[in-house]
Order: sequence, then C-alpha cells, then structure tokens
Amino acid sequence: MRQPVIEDQYTVARIYFGCVVGLLLIESLIHFPSYFRLLRTCGQPPLNSPSHYSKPYTILHRLITRPSLVPILTNHHFPNIFRFLAIAGLNILFGYNSIEYSTDYKLYGWLTIANAGLALLLSARSNLFSLILCIPSSTLLIYHRFIGFATFVHATLHFSLNIRHDIITSQLIYAVAATRIRVGIMAWLSLAILFTTSLPFVRRRFFEVFYYSHFLFFVFVVGALIHTTNGPEFLLPGLGLWAVDRLIRFWYNFRSVEVKESKWNEGGVTKFKVEGMRSVRPGQIVWVQIPGISWFNWHPFSIASAPGEDTTIAVRGLGGFTKKVQRLGEASGGAEKKEDQMVTKLKIRLDGPYGVGGIQWGLYPVTVIVAGGIGITPGISIISHIMARASTLRDAEKELGKEWHIHLLWVIKAACHAEWFEKELKNFATIAADPAIPATFDVTIHVTGSMMTQLQVASSSTTPSSEIEIEPVGQDGGTEEHAHRYSGLVEMIPGRPDVVKWMENVKRVRPGLNAAVSTCGPRQLLDDARKAAAKASRDSSLFFVEEELFEL
Repeated sequence: MRQPVIEDQYTVARIYFGCVVGLLLIESLIHFPSYFRLLRTCGQPPLNSPSHYSKPYTILHRLITRPSLVPILTNHHFPNIFRFLAIAGLNILFGYNSIEYSTDYKLYGWLTIANAGLALLLSARSNLFSLILCIPSSTLLIYHRFIGFATFVHATLHFSLNIRHDIITSQLIYAVAATRIRVGIMAWLSLAILFTTSLPFVRRRFFEVFYYSHFLFFVFVVGALIHTTNGPEFLLPGLGLWAVDRLIRFWYNFRSVEVKESKWNEGGVTKFKVEGMRSVRPGQIVWVQIPGISWFNWHPFSIASAPGEDTTIAVRGLGGFTKKVQRLGEASGGAEKKEDQMVTKLKIRLDGPYGVGGIQWGLYPVTVIVAGGIGITPGISIISHIMARASTLRDAEKELGKEWHIHLLWVIKAACHAEWFEKELKNFATIAADPAIPATFDVTIHVTGSMMTQLQVASSSTTPSSEIEIEPVGQDGGTEEHAHRYSGLVEMIPGRPDVVKWMENVKRVRPGLNAAVSTCGPRQLLDDARKAAAKASRDSSLFFVEEELFEL
C-alpha cells in the first residue's frame, strides 16, 4: 500500500509551499551577484581584461545556453527543464498517496490550495519576487505556468476521485445538494476554463480570450476559500499582493500622459513618443490602451527608449488590436500635417513600466543584439541605455581600457523596414564616432525579402540612395565582400544570416571579452542565437544570453 511521505495532509501542503519558496530564494541568489557587481562599478564601463573559466564551468555554461530539446514545456531553454523537473518532482513527492479511502483524496485538495497560493504570489505585474529578490520576470512567468499546471492537475484529481466515489456509493445527488460541494465544483470549472484558455494556441491567437478569462481566478479563489478550511493561509497573501498591484495600476491610470510624436512607417509599424512615463531599466514593457480604438483592451509592448527618457513605443500591425493601431497611423498618411493632427487627437493610457531582466546591461564589455523584425525594440532600449552612459564619460575611461562594444544583427523582411529605427541608428553611430566616447557600434542588417529601398542610414553621406547598387548574394548570407554597405555604417545583406558565423566573427574581433546577448524575434532566430552563443563561449570568454519571446 502506498503511504504518503507525511501523514498530516495540511502539514504536507505547508512544507510543499515552503519548498517552492525556497526554490525562488535559490533563483534570487543566482542573480544577486550581478546586482552587486553593477553597484561596485557605479555605472562605469567594465575593464576590458581577459577572463579565464574552468573547463567544467564552461561546459555547463554552454549546455544551459543551448536551446532545449523539449520546447513545449520549457520554452526552448535548458534551465527551464531543471525548473520543471523541480516543480514536478515536489508535486509527485508530496502527492504520493494511497487512494483507498475518500479521506485520501483531500491531499490533492490541499496541494491544489498550496499551488494556487503560489501562483497568485507570482501573478502580480509589480512582483515583489522581482523587485526585491531580483528574479527575472521571465523566470517568474515560467514558474507561474508550471505551478498553474500543477494546480489544475491536483484540482482535477481531487474533483474526479470524489465524483467517482459519490457515483459508486450512490451519494452524488446528496453530495451536490451541499453548498460547499457546489461551490467547489464551480471553483474547479473556473480553473478548467482558465487552464484551457492559457494553452499556447489560444494565448497566441486569441489574446483577449486568454486575458479576460484569467479574471476567473477570482471566482476560483472565493470558491476555494468557501470549500476548504485553512485556505486563507495559502491564498490571502497572494490575493493581498494582487490587490495592492491593482491599486498601483489604478493610480497609473491617472498619470498625465501625452503623445508628443507619432509616425507611421512602411511595413505596418506606428511609433509613439510619449511624455509622462519613463522606464527605470532597459528592456521593460508597458501596457497600452488607446480609447480611440477600445476602452477595454490593454496590450503589452516593449519600450524602445533608454531609462529616464520619454517613452518610445513601436506597434506593428500583426493582431486585431495592433492592426487597428496601424490603420490609425495610416490615416495620418505619414504627412507632417496629418501627423500633427493625429498627435493632437490621440489619447493614450499607459500601465507600467514592468519587467526585471536577468542580465544587467552594460555590465559586460561586449553587448550583442540579435533581433528579427520588430523584435529589435528591446535591443534599441538596451543600446540607448549603454550609449547614454557612454555619453556622460570621456577619454579618461577609454584610456584605462574601459569601453563598451555593441554589435547588432537585425533580420528584416524588406529593406524599407530599416527606417523603423533609422533615427536611432544614426544617433548611435554619431555617438560612437566621437573618439572621446568609450563605446563602439557595429551594425549588420540581413534582408530576407525585397532589397528595394530608398533608405539612407548614414549620418554623413552625400551619396543618393538611388545611386547605390545592390549586389545579390546567396541565401546563406554571403560574405563581407558581397555586403551592401550604407555609408560605412550598415551592411545590408540579402538572405538569411549565418548567426553562428556572425557571432564567431564578433568573438574574433573582441577576443577574451565576455558578452551579454539580447535576442528577440521568431523562435528559429532565438534558437540560432542560443546555438551561436554556446559555440562561441570558451574558457577565455563566455556569451550570456537573455531572450525575449513575448508571452503571458
């Protein structure tokens, strides 16, 4: 007969709850050292001195950098396999139990409550685990998914075993007559709907369905509190934090936010520059509501500006909401006169900024950005942040061997898409061109579709774009001698890039220097960047990857 690891079921739930919190504390210890290093540097550029790592550490780093072989559960990331195994192992360990008697079924009810309380603790946008313990928001999101899945599994076991017992003993009618049981069934149905609408194909294709169905969590929590005893101990802390988070978000709605600039670009991208809200760290997101489109829909977007600057948001028309934003931009016609009218009439509300990253940008001498399409948005924020810091420093730091090196690989479908951030690229090039600024900037753009363009990215070119010839190359991305170059700043290469070859070249020109890699874009590009970073990592230097594949 199977016996539980601990006889008292309430104690099991409490110990399980504490074990998961312990896992989160371990996650915090992993990321705290980088914050201490950032404080020690006081915003100065890192010293470009060679490093050396042991062979076992390098092998481990390369292993966890590579994309995983289990993409469905772990989001293509090896450390997420360990996180999944840890959560699954704890649930199996504490859920190991005899189901001989109906009282045995209560164990799964207790584990449901414990998991639900943990999921609530991780659900707030202003999350204390991120803000205080410095755990990356993307990591907390992974834990939230795993724990949410465990909540549904235990709730379904508890529900189905009890219903089966009542049917076998002909007590179903009497059981359902009890208010406590009806409330429990209502709570399980709410959880089942929430789980179903959180599946990837629903979340990605029907965002509004996913987003609004999540409010059923409140029905589940109330039902669970009525259905069980001692539930408040597990559920009320997370519910209280959620309430505080809602108050903060409600206060955000009353900020004075004004659109100062707006521009529609070819390729369906509308950019807004908004005054009244500023990010506090690079790579954050903001939730946007435009009353002219909808009074109810809020959608998240990456911020494309440095911390402390007016917020820049780039919206590409891909889904229902974003296509409406695109049509709003197209209505302006791109003309200066109509654009001014659009700015005057446009009302916008912002909720945020949110998000804590796993890498402290500017802490490493080399920063690598690999982006696909509009996925360059967080990369622009990171580069802006580093360039802003570099602009405040002069020759002294550079002479000490302290310097930032930024390498950008941008993959777009059409050459005209490069104009989305033409102004920013020019500004970065101008800053880096100053010999007194301790920063370098290198850009490579691959165009997978049309190469027809009238864009000039150069900051100091007198050659008309119509006079520049484009020489086609093979789909492998070609070589440097085949590259189409705009004024010595931007290489425009037809075809898909060989990311491994490109990153090996970065390593070659920056030998012995550690690199931080930001990647955002299609799944295949993210996997290619991870493989390239793993291959480029050696005992003398490591490439640390942070990816952004926006999901909720």
